Amino acid sequence: MAKKIQFGTGGFRGIIGDDFNKENIQLIAQALSNIIIENHQENRPIIIGFDNRFMSDYAAKWFAEVINGNDIKTFVYTHSVPTPTVMSTTRDMCNYYGVMMTASHNPYYFNGIKVFTKEGYDADVAFTSLLEKKIAEVKEVKTLNERIARKKDLYEDYDNLGSYLSHIKSFIDPAISKNKLRVLYNNMNGVGVIGLKPLAEKLHIHQFTIMNEDHDAFFGFNLPNPTKDALMGEFSETVYNQGYDLGMATDSDGDRLGIIDERGNYVSANEILAVIYWYLITERGYKGDIVKNCATSVLVDMVAESLGYKCHEVDVGFKNITAGMKEFDALLGGESSGGLTMRGYIYGKDATFSGALFLEMAIKLNKPVSRIIYELKRSVNYDYYCSEDFITLDVDAQKVIKYMREHLPTLSIKYDDVKIFNRNIKFLFNDRQWLLLRLSGTEPAFRVFSEFKYKEDSDVLVKELKEYIESVQNEVAKEMENKEVTIL
Repeated sequence: MAKKIQFGTGGFRGIIGDDFNKENIQLIAQALSNIIIENHQENRPIIIGFDNRFMSDYAAKWFAEVINGNDIKTFVYTHSVPTPTVMSTTRDMCNYYGVMMTASHNPYYFNGIKVFTKEGYDADVAFTSLLEKKIAEVKEVKTLNERIARKKDLYEDYDNLGSYLSHIKSFIDPAISKNKLRVLYNNMNGVGVIGLKPLAEKLHIHQFTIMNEDHDAFFGFNLPNPTKDALMGEFSETVYNQGYDLGMATDSDGDRLGIIDERGNYVSANEILAVIYWYLITERGYKGDIVKNCATSVLVDMVAESLGYKCHEVDVGFKNITAGMKEFDALLGGESSGGLTMRGYIYGKDATFSGALFLEMAIKLNKPVSRIIYELKRSVNYDYYCSEDFITLDVDAQKVIKYMREHLPTLSIKYDDVKIFNRNIKFLFNDRQWLLLRLSGTEPAFRVFSEFKYKEDSDVLVKELKEYIESVQNEVAKEMENKEVTIL
């Protein structure tokens, strides 16, 4: 039985050979073609990009075959690229849609498709819901061989790396060209190096040493995501032992950034977002609020308030970040998973861009990264413990979240308020403390985030929440069993 194709916060993702296969790729392409034709949008081409994942290049060709088969022109990248290049091209060429073959930071056996709409936005829920509906309605998939498509001027090779990097460079202070910065960059076998390597040369970074530059579709059998678990160890020790000023890493499709300071300590995405915002306001003279998602630290709120601005909180999903930035004319927007963007740049996260901003800040402030982060936290009296945990679900995740909305838990520390988002539940306590249950968009699991004054309080509440979710799963399982008995 065919599985339903679903789009989450980061597009469609599936296991290669299972959900991610030629049939589903071309179904999505035909559904998008049908939307284009129905809306008389055939006058603009579709930009198609791909990363280094297994079959991403083939998937791009298969997708183009269908778009071309519907007499719609495609621009297909000649080589693998970071996701943000496709977003920037969609915007710069005033196209209606762009498509990227990637599963972002997921394990090597996943691949997927991200769809971007006019101006380079991540497709919103309204559009992905429409796309899912059109996928289910597809009766015929039209294809056209690439050789014939080229003859009919429907398929064209494309590469905009030069203009993409020039745009990033336009945001960076040219005064940093005279520097002695030593950077160790971990490409994690992804495509981030395609942008960061030439950009480091353009910015005249004194030493930019690259690890894991080669193309490996298995990513060394590591998770290609610059988290603390991924970067602490050999990489962080190398940064410290060999005297680098900082370590930098990007995920497999180049939109998430990770930083290691000169002491070999991990700099969290929360700290990266807060310190870049602080730097842009205090040192570069920019003005404006900031937008974060509901899983991001109150450090961002405290920094914004100390500068006379406001931090706006939105649901998880970078499309919500950019929507909030547009609504509030915010300067910066970002999330705890390691992505950010800036007013005037693209409407999506970009590790090449955020990495360039971080390098500029480190050079201009001329202080160790650990000192910069310490002084920022001290300036706003930030002293919280943050944790992140994982809870696997054995029953239908949507049923669990529905049950929880109707039966909120009683915890040993009383919460003052509850915010219920689309796929997330956030418990608010005094002194800005909070606990978040975030339903994963790619697997049956909850991510549990907490930020408390004391580690002991966080540990107790996370344990209670895990026990509560286990009881909820039991209740949901009973309900499902009772329904099956009734049907029989």
